[in-house]
Amino acid sequence: MLSTEQKKLRDLGKAAAIAVASSLDASYQVRALSSKYDQDRTAELWANLTMIQQMQGNDVWLTKSQESGLSWNNYIARLVKSRGARVLVFENSNEIFGFAYLVLQSKNANNPAQKTALKAVIKELYLEPAYRKESKKLEMAELMRDCLMQLGIEYIEFDVQDL
Repeated sequence: MLSTEQKKLRDLGKAAAIAVASSLDASYQVRALSSKYDQDRTAELWANLTMIQQMQGNDVWLTKSQESGLSWNNYIARLVKSRGARVLVFENSNEIFGFAYLVLQSKNANNPAQKTALKAVIKELYLEPAYRKESKKLEMAELMRDCLMQLGIEYIEFDVQDL
């Protein structure tokens, strides 16, 4: 039997799950990172991802940030402001709940017979756990593709290590 306190906690958990589910029913979008808030939220989500990766024995982002000598937020700011990178954010009306980190490359740059095109290599992709099961993955992938096309990126490659 559950105690009164446990019942309260259970009911609060159900209410939170309903709130998350209802927020997922609201429309969401994928767009390029554009503001200081976006950057701060992405740094927070990336820290969550880094912690998970570290527990799994993959500490690449933590090691790189420590080697840079910068604070975590400054390290992420340097990554997202790089000319050769882009960050897309996944959001609903309430919050940013995920991001994708892309490294840009030229395609056909060494072949004068073909038009040079831009390729995005997706190096990192993260969605908060509460949004993973409920999200419409195919729709999100299509929104991400549309966003990349608006940025002038014609080709996409996945290079996410722990996807």
